[in-house]
Amino acid sequence: MPIKGIDKEKCSNCQQCVLDCVASNFILDENKQVQFNPMGCIGCGHCISICPEDAILYKGMRDDPFTFEGIEDPSSIISYDTFQKFIRAKRSIRQYKKEKVPNELIEKVFNSMRYAPTGGNIRGLKCMIISDNDRIKTLSEAILNALLSSSKAPAAYVGRLKSKSKRGYDPIFYDAPHVMIFYSNSSQGFDQMNSTIAITYGMFSAQTLGLGTCWVGFAQSVLGAKKDIRKNIAKIPGTVHAVFVLGYPKVKYHRAAPRPKIRTKGLK
Repeated sequence: MPIKGIDKEKCSNCQQCVLDCVASNFILDENKQVQFNPMGCIGCGHCISICPEDAILYKGMRDDPFTFEGIEDPSSIISYDTFQKFIRAKRSIRQYKKEKVPNELIEKVFNSMRYAPTGGNIRGLKCMIISDNDRIKTLSEAILNALLSSSKAPAAYVGRLKSKSKRGYDPIFYDAPHVMIFYSNSSQGFDQMNSTIAITYGMFSAQTLGLGTCWVGFAQSVLGAKKDIRKNIAKIPGTVHAVFVLGYPKVKYHRAAPRPKIRTKGLK
């Protein structure tokens, strides 16, 4: 358990940790003083974040807490209108330059993904990054062949895939220089959703760096269903949850695409 206790010399007994801890690791004694009550810490770090006196003792968090201007009021960091423009500018990029993305930029994308929320604070997500052109081509061809031979693949999509492939275009990974395959070694119930949220963080992060991304559902489906492709070609030892490609866009968009409103109930 990463949380080890309370530094009593620093603690002001504000009781914020008691109110915020989902695992009830902090309780009040008969004198209404905060005490550490080791139960089932999930390692979320909320107690570290909420303590105004930095009085929480911890070890093995694999990261250090930090602060910055605006953390107490995130609405002061970015306005709603600016955020709306940013997310509406996001496009699935299917045209890429051949140029490889420097490792330091890829690392920045992953740095953003680690702050994505997870169910139960389960953080077992791993990623296989494929940047070798020949490996990408081999994997793309294997996935394409699996789709073309599948009776479940929609006929309209199969026709389009065949047509694009005959023209020398990669209809799976779109000739992107990097393929990211996200997986875990377990099959816990939240892994799929956790991966989905994490790659969303990653794709938005990539956009701030001038990079383009595209979530590749076809690859995700085939790698999930075809053990031989997953293990022998992609070299993935676990359960695949998400796939996206990354690179420098070879295209610019001039307006946000229209999207239907979400149907809601309960608003008055």
